[in-house]
Amino acid sequence: MRRRLLEGGIALDRSVLVEVVLATEGGEELVEMILDDIVTPYTTTLNVTEALYVLCRLLGMEEAEKRVSLMVDSGYFKVVSSDRVGRLAAECKCLFPISIVDCHTLALAKRYSVPALFYRLERRLKPMLDDLRRWVGSEMLFLGEGQ
Repeated sequence: MRRRLLEGGIALDRSVLVEVVLATEGGEELVEMILDDIVTPYTTTLNVTEALYVLCRLLGMEEAEKRVSLMVDSGYFKVVSSDRVGRLAAECKCLFPISIVDCHTLALAKRYSVPALFYRLERRLKPMLDDLRRWVGSEMLFLGEGQ
């Protein structure tokens, strides 16, 4: 992760929430930045729900719920109701052939004028990355190596 690029508010995608909960190298680095008040993480209720679903498949529902609750209840993550960005997410989905959950992350970034952080740049997003950045009006960053 390019640590110097991450400062202030940032909209976290479900993939990044999973990295945080699983305490991967990138997830732990991000948590350190949050604890050091370098980064203020925002996410949506829909992203939390999708992270729970992904973690359920990996860890089982009971363990997934325990870990996600610890993250959310920590008070460090600003969880915004998906309803607050629903109209922008719909506009994003109308304009771009990407998932509605990704659109919620981008809509959150747009609404709060913060960068969006995803785990990796998916091949299907590469051709539209510049258009997505223009629509959001902010940077799109990627936690995984080689981005």
